Amino acid sequence: MVVGSDDGLADEVARGLPGTTHLRVAHAAGAVERMLVTRPLVVILDESIADADFERVAECARDIRAEVLRASMPLRANLEASLRSAVLGAERARAEGLPAGPSQAVE
Repeated sequence: MVVGSDDGLADEVARGLPGTTHLRVAHAAGAVERMLVTRPLVVILDESIADADFERVAECARDIRAEVLRASMPLRANLEASLRSAVLGAERARAEGLPAGPSQAVE
């Protein structure tokens, strides 16, 4: 799930994880609502999401054992590897009934 208004980031995520379903949500409130139903493995928030909203989304993501990534230049430089690592971490957490790993807020 990509949260925010950055069209370029959504396109990069789709290219980084081909063959998987991607959900795009413009606002944090909508993301929280949809996460409870869609249960994404990874939630990526772009720079347009305020810190308070980031925390609200991250809390919901932890509840469903999803990994959280905050978009930044360093993350985008290594996006494909970061996405794959996050997907594997979330799958492992869900399979073992453990909480997801720490959210990655790479600035």
